[in-house]
This record gives sequence, structure tokens and C-alpha cells, in this order.
Amino acid sequence: MDRHIVIGTAGHVDHGKTTLVKALTGIDTDRTAEEKRRGLTIDLGFAWFDLPDGTRTGIVDVPGHEKFIKNMVAGLPGLNMVLLVVDAKEGVMPQTREHLGILTLFGVRNFIVVVTKADTVPPSMLDASLTRIKTDFVGTAVEDAPLIVTDALSGRGLRELVRTMSQMAEKMLPGPADGHGRLHVDRSFSLSGVGTIVTGTLLDGPMEKGQTLWLYPGRRQVRIRNIQVYEKDVLRAEPSQRTALNLLGISARDIPRGSVLCTTPDMTATSLIDVKVTVLSDAPPLFLWQRVRLLIGTREVMARIVPLGVEQIEPGEAGFLQIRVEGTDIYAKSGEPFILRSFSPMHTLAGGKILDAHPAKHRRFKEDLLAALRTRDAGLIEEMAAHFLQCCESPFSTEEAVAEGLDLPVSQVQDALQHLQERGLIQVFPLGYLHREAFKSWQSRTLSVLQEYHKKWPLRLGMPQPEWRQQMCLGEKEGKALLQLLLSRKVCRLSRRFIAAKGFRRVFSPIQRQYQSEIEKRLAKSGYRPVAVAEFISLGPDIAPVLDALQGKSLLFLSSEFVIFKPCLHQAADRIIRYFKSHEILTIRTFRDLLMINRQEALLLLKYFDDCGLTVRDGEGRAVGPKAADYESKGGPPYE
Repeated sequence: MDRHIVIGTAGHVDHGKTTLVKALTGIDTDRTAEEKRRGLTIDLGFAWFDLPDGTRTGIVDVPGHEKFIKNMVAGLPGLNMVLLVVDAKEGVMPQTREHLGILTLFGVRNFIVVVTKADTVPPSMLDASLTRIKTDFVGTAVEDAPLIVTDALSGRGLRELVRTMSQMAEKMLPGPADGHGRLHVDRSFSLSGVGTIVTGTLLDGPMEKGQTLWLYPGRRQVRIRNIQVYEKDVLRAEPSQRTALNLLGISARDIPRGSVLCTTPDMTATSLIDVKVTVLSDAPPLFLWQRVRLLIGTREVMARIVPLGVEQIEPGEAGFLQIRVEGTDIYAKSGEPFILRSFSPMHTLAGGKILDAHPAKHRRFKEDLLAALRTRDAGLIEEMAAHFLQCCESPFSTEEAVAEGLDLPVSQVQDALQHLQERGLIQVFPLGYLHREAFKSWQSRTLSVLQEYHKKWPLRLGMPQPEWRQQMCLGEKEGKALLQLLLSRKVCRLSRRFIAAKGFRRVFSPIQRQYQSEIEKRLAKSGYRPVAVAEFISLGPDIAPVLDALQGKSLLFLSSEFVIFKPCLHQAADRIIRYFKSHEILTIRTFRDLLMINRQEALLLLKYFDDCGLTVRDGEGRAVGPKAADYESKGGPPYE
């Protein structure tokens, strides 16, 4: 793959940025009649040329006028290097400083200071001007940057500039290219006979001709008809290339600047972002609920800010904020840079990078929150993955889920998870990874839920599994997996599909023991004849919980309305098994006569045995059921 980089120009209005770009590339980036008439760049301009080693270099020519700062910031995503342009006569001016501040906040670290129009200044004045420029840049990001003196009209210094650009480009490492291709739209227009064209710098991953993209906001599908990179048709565009896409099925007015095109349908909207921010030294403090302009990608939105851990962030200081977008959503990733400007009058205040693109609302002074943000800021991927697994709403997380939650490549997450396993902090299960501390939390939550249930229903065997999963906010699959883990660690026990805390025991009160004695006495006397539950209600108002507690112990519910003494049901089952040893079919009349009960009682028992698999319907009678053999081999009925 050919090497390519994107360079930006920046500096005060009319300091010669566009003329410099034309001298380097032969391309005039002032596109509109107004720009040519006024002699200043209003919107973004684009050009390109090849460095001596063949590196294709795209150049984004940004406007210098204060009124067009928003347009300037729209050209920053994907920049690898910046030429900071300073007029030899005028020196460092207000927009020079603001552009430098914005670029520094945006995370740009590769600068070349280009002094322009050198031939318009006498040599003695030029030396004095260069001294002033160097003095003005002391303490800034360009203090130690290369400084090249040029004149675009005569060609002075251009070779040295290109050589310096080449040397700096050689040291640049390629960015990630294994993610989902993403393009922040900075221009959108239509060409007759061609259709809709959008441009931007491609980030994170490739895009290919014929590929389906998703447009955000709206998640509308569009298809790539053609791709151009530096005015050449290509089948595939790579990350960091200035890219033009010819799109099918959509008009240019439906893709304004600020839109995002992505190769995945899974981008998630957000109105909250947690960020690390640095306030410019000459800006006012950032305070609670301050209204600001958030410039991110190629979009500007209004937002409110919430300082985290401090009352306000002072000029020249760095800190953490939660930014709450007003009236809309944005599509952003962790690690993405941004700029904050004041609402009115408009001045640049601060900038930084997103640490968490999908946070919850926070309490401002929580120490665990601040620790997590410090971990993200330091790029400690192992600790980030560990924190994600500890705080995840699901007990189990796959590699892909962790990578998506952290906005990181899967390959980086895999290494971190491997190290966490080796440290004994996490374990891997069929459904994903589980953190040791997270499992302790699930244990605690389960015990709390079960204890509350036992307190409310002290005579029940335990909590039904579906109800437990609902209380724990778990799906069936992950709920079953977590329950098996809890059972293996003896946190709880399972009794007839009911979950109970390990130490739970049902204990009858004296009056309940009296109820038990009377119930069992009546059932024993009734023998094979089922007894209606309604007959026991007269014993007392709290009889129902006692009946539930005796289920499976001394009685069995044949239905919600009838119960039978458990030893009698066992005897009835024994008689059926013995009968089938010499007969193939058991009629209702025969069964009725065997137990000396009436037809309705016989039907009630047979339906219960059918449900248990001891018998199976065969015409008007019953045949041996599929579970009869289990009954004989285990020496007990299959329904226990």
C-alpha cells in the first residue's frame, strides 16, 4: 500500500497560506468567486502533491479569518502535520495564536513554522521579524518546531520546506486501519451527470467501491458508486486519505457538513460524553452548566458542561468534564478530539479528547469515576478492560463487546484480556469474560434478592428461576449460565427448580405446625381420594402458605384446586406399575375399581400420571408411559 499523509495549513488571514499551497502543488484552493474576489479563504480548500520519497501528501487549506474558525476546525480530523504560516512582515497575529491553540488542543504535535513573503521584507527587518516570531512562540507547541523562511512567488525556501516535510513524515507511524471506515463529511455537492459527491478524510478503516454505507444521523443506507483519491478513480480508499465518494440514492442536500458516513450500521448516538479537557491560558474558567459550542468532527452543536471532581477548571489547567449536548445527538468515538468555544461572543476556550463516548450521568465528585477517567486518560488498556468488565450490566462480555465499549481495536483488547487472565482477575466462560470482583457483586445481589424473597415468603421452597432472572435484569441464556456458576460456588441451592439461599430453612410457627398436623391427618384419612384445597381454608386465614410449604414433602398438588397425600400417590403409582406387568391397557373403570374411587377422582390422578410420563393415553385408556422404566430403576416416582 502506498504511503499517504494529510497536512493542514493554519495561520492568520492573508498570511499567504493559499499562495504557499499553490506554489507546492500547482493547485489553487480558493474555489469560489467570493474567495477569489475577497482574497481570503472562506471555506476549506484541498490540494495534493508527492514528497520526494513518493509519499502522497494531501493538503487541507483552512480559512484564517476569525469568522470562519468553525470551517477551520472542520478540516482538522485526520491531520498528520500542520504548516503554521506567519507573514514575515506582520509576524504572529491573533488568529495565528488562536489557530495554534486550537491545533494544540486538538492533539496535533507535528508542526513546521513557515515564514512567508520573505522577499517583501529587507534582510535586516527579516532578521528582526524572525527573532520576534521565535520569541512569541516560546512556551508553545511550536517552540522547538522547524522554522523555514519562504517566498512562494520566487520559490525561496520551498525545497528546504519539502525536505523538512519529508523528514518529519518519515518518523510518523501509520494510524489504525483495522476498524470500521468512517468519514466526517466536510463538503457535499452535486455534479451534473455524476450525482452526489461528499469529501472528507477517511478514518479508522477502508471503504470500497460498491460498498454499502450508513449515514448518521438517520442511519440511512447509501451505496458508493465511485471513489476518487486526489482526483484519481480507485477501487479502495485507505485511512488518512483525502477521499471523495460518489454516492447513489441520496441528494447532496441530505448530507450536510457534519454528517458521518460509516461502514457499520452499529454506530450509537450519544448526547453525553466524558472528556479530558485543557483550558487555554488566556480563556476564562470552565464552570458548571456553562453553555458552549462543541466542535467535533466536522460538526458544531450547542452543549452544557459539568466539571467532574472540581468546581471549575481554571485557565491553563486540565481536568475532566461531562459534556451534555443540547437538543440533538452526536456520533463520536473515544479518543476523538474536540474544541469548545464560547457561546457569545465566540472565542476558543478549551479542547481535548473524548474518554468515554457513551457514559451515564454522574455524581460530580465520585472518586471511583475520577479513577476510571484517569485510567482512560493514561491509555491503560488492561485497567480499562478490567473496569469495563467490573461495571458491565451483563455478567459475561465477549472480546467484541469489550472492544466496542472501549472504542478500541479487538487486537488490543485481546492482549489486555489475556494479561488479566494471567493475573487471575478474570475468567473466560462460553458466554464471555467474567471479572472476579463483578462475580462477587453478582453473588451479593443474588443473596440480597433471595433473602428479601425468603422474608416475604418464608414457607416457599425458594424463588422461581424466571422471577430471579427478572429481578437480576438477566436474559435466559446469561441467567442460566450465572446460576450454574453460583450453584457450583455454593452461593445458593436449587430445589425443584426453585432457588434458595444456601442457609435458608423453612420453619413453621406453632400455629402453622397445628395446621400441618390437621392437613396431613385429613389427607391420610382420604387415602386415594384427592381433597379440594377449599376444604382446608376453614382451618385458618394463613393456610395457603402452609399448603405450599408441604408441596412435595407430605402432599402433592394434582392441580391448583386438588391435593393428595404423597404416600398414597406413591402407592397408586406402584399399583399401576404392577398392573402393567400383566396388562397392556389400563382402562379408567379398571383404575377406578383398583383404588375404589369415583370416575372424576380417577381422571384427576391419571392426568397427573400422564403429565409425569408414568402413563400415556391410548384411546379411552392408558398404556405404559415413557418414564415408567425410570420409576422402577430409581425406586421412586418420576415426578419427584
